[in-house]
Formats: sequence, C-alpha cells, structure tokens
Amino acid sequence: MHISKIHFKIYKRSEFYRRLVKIWERIAVIGITEDTGEWDRKRIRLLNGICVMGMLSLSIFCITYLDAAHKLTFFESFQGLVAYAFVMFLTSRHKFNAACHFFIIYNIISYSFQAISHGKVDGVEYILVASSVAGTLIFKDLWIIFLYFILNGLAFALCKYSFTTMKPFLFMANGENLYASNHILMFIILFLIVYYFKSENTRQEKLLKTKNIHLSEEKQKSDHLLLNILPYETAEELKETGVARSKSFSSVTVMFSDFRNFTYVAEKLSPEKLVSEIHCYFSMFDEIINKYNVEKIKTIGDAYMCAGGIPNENCTNAADVIWAAFEMQRFMLAKKREKEMEGELFFETRIGIHTGPVIAGIVGTKKFAYDIWGDTVNIARRMETCGEIGKVNISGSTFQLINQQFNCVYRGKVAAKNKGEIDMYFVDDPAKIELSD
Repeated sequence: MHISKIHFKIYKRSEFYRRLVKIWERIAVIGITEDTGEWDRKRIRLLNGICVMGMLSLSIFCITYLDAAHKLTFFESFQGLVAYAFVMFLTSRHKFNAACHFFIIYNIISYSFQAISHGKVDGVEYILVASSVAGTLIFKDLWIIFLYFILNGLAFALCKYSFTTMKPFLFMANGENLYASNHILMFIILFLIVYYFKSENTRQEKLLKTKNIHLSEEKQKSDHLLLNILPYETAEELKETGVARSKSFSSVTVMFSDFRNFTYVAEKLSPEKLVSEIHCYFSMFDEIINKYNVEKIKTIGDAYMCAGGIPNENCTNAADVIWAAFEMQRFMLAKKREKEMEGELFFETRIGIHTGPVIAGIVGTKKFAYDIWGDTVNIARRMETCGEIGKVNISGSTFQLINQQFNCVYRGKVAAKNKGEIDMYFVDDPAKIELSD
C-alpha cells in the first residue's frame, strides 16, 4: 500500500499527469467566466464533467457498434453523444439553467424509451438513478429538485413495470455487452458525483484557508493601523469591549514643539513641498520618541505633541522626554546646516516640557484619537511658547525630577499667558557640553 502511494505520487508529478489535469480543468470550466457566481461555478463544473465522460463512453459505443448489425445501438449512442455535446454548447453560451434542464429531461425521455423498447436486457434504466442524484446537485430550488427526483423515480418505476407487462419491441444484439456498458456509464456518473463532492470539499477548504490567511493579513494591517492611532492597551480594550475608558495619570511629562516662522516659510513653498517637509521632520520625531518610550499624542499644524509616562506609568518619563527633546533639536540643527548649504529655507523649533497629572483616553465615535487633557497640557504649551529656538525649556515641576541628571540654567519666574509667573529652566544638552569641553 505504501509503495503504491509512492508510485502514485511520482505519477502525479509526471508531465503526462499535469497535462491531463490541465485539459480536464479547461473542459470543466467551459462557460465559466469571472462574473459567474459561485453556485453556477459548482454545478457547471459537475455538469461539464458528466457530459465529457458520457461523451467519451458514447464515442466508444459508436465506434464499437459501427457495423450494420448494430445500427440501432450506434444510432442511440450517437444521439446521446449529440445531446451531451448540446448541453456543453449551452453552458459555453452561459445558458446554465437551460443546460441543466435539458440534461435531466433528455435522460428521462431517452433512457426511459430505450429501457421500455429494449427490455431489461441492457440495464439502461439504471442511468435514471444517477440522473436523479445529479439533479439534486445542479439545481438550487427545492421544488425543481423534488420534481426531477420524482420524474426520474416514476420513469425508473415505469421501466421496471414494463418489463413485467410487455415484451421489448426493439431487438438489441449483444445485449449483455450493452448491459455492462450502461452500468459502467452509470458508475462513471456516480463516480463523478462523488469526485465532485470530494473536489469541491477540497477546493472549499483551500478557499477557506486562503480566506483565513487573507483575513489574518488584513487583521494584522488593521491592528497595525489601529496601533498607529492608539496605544496598545487602549486598542486592545477598544477591540474587546467596543469602548475605551479614560484613565487618570498622576505624573506625565508633556512635550510641545513648534516651528519658528512657519507661516513665512509656508508662503515660500508649494503646498506639496510644504507637506513633504513637515512629513520629513515629523517622521524623524516619531522615530526619536519611539526610542525613548514616549507616546505621540497628535500634531496640530506645525506643532508636535508627545508625552512620557502614558499609557504605562513609569518613574523615568521626565528624563526620557528630555533625552528625546535633545535628539530632536540635534536633528533640527543638522537639517538647518544642510538646508543652508543648499540655499534652501529651513525650520527651527522651540521645545517646552512640563510634568503633572493628566486624563488620557479617546472621545467620540468617528475618527477618534488618543488624547490627553488637564492643566498640565496647557502649561506644557506655555513652556514651548516661552522657550527659545534650539533650547529645551522645562518647568519647575519637571526640574525637580531631573535636576540630578542634567545641568539646568534657571531662568527665573517667567510670565506665561493665562498662567501667571512660572519657574522655568533651560536644560543643557550633555552632548554640547562635551563638545565645548
């Protein structure tokens, strides 16, 4: 058994087998186009297969009984060959319903007449059994299935009844051979039906597997897009429950950056060039904050807002945000030098940072985005507007958290719009200090 399986596998890899399969597949899909529905695809593949095998069998009968002594057998085989060819002609013209009806009606009329006229000598009536089974597979409406099942059954019963009440009026030479041939044809049809079920099941499994893979890929894409909008924990909560609750954080470090003279530069650039430039800067900002475990919140025009300590609280968020701010300023300085050498316009940025409590979450049901609220956000914004180009300006609360790690220059109490006077500090970039030393 194992050896036979090996031989069959080798045979399946042969060129002859591959060509045979290709020919069969081309025949099975005659009449099927890209616009053909799934149901029509299934039944036409089965109908084409039965007709092709029937035509092959009937062609052999025609050749076998070509002599004068078997004219009747030749004629009946030939008209069956023509009838099945006509069925495939109808399918090739996309007349699927007409092809299915003609196939069943022809079988009932032709094989009933042959059985009654020949008697039980050739066993042709058993093809009606296969015809009734085929009818259940090529029609969708139950009333049509029941109708043809009953008609095939009645025709089969009539044939059997006629064998006991009347003698055959058409003599069939070599009836025993025809009996065997007709049974072979019937078993071929039944085999094709069983093969149809197996192949369709295999095809559906492959299709389902492909769809599952496609769905998995699409899910990964949608998850990736969702994670570009929301933090992981918030995205998971939203997927599982359909809502994401707001959450309070006691110590979050918020950073704002803003371009100087943005309006002036924007007027000198085309809209496409302006968007491309902003995309370049903000894409690099995204990479930088990702290195330091800082969460991007949003962009507002030329302003970039991010925060450390959310959605996962930690005790290093103030230092993390400052390190990210230094790297962002270094990038801006490098781009400035590059643009100056090329004689192009450039951007410079101010950065402001403040630490305090916030509320984080999402609001609304359309185009939602993760956001943070609270006075901490407003003060961070004032840190940016009160800052200076190329500097990192922080508040007193942030200073209390990082003064042991960074060298800071006290600016005194600076008046902030709507916030009164606030202690502010410039943080020295360690990399610049090392270079000056």
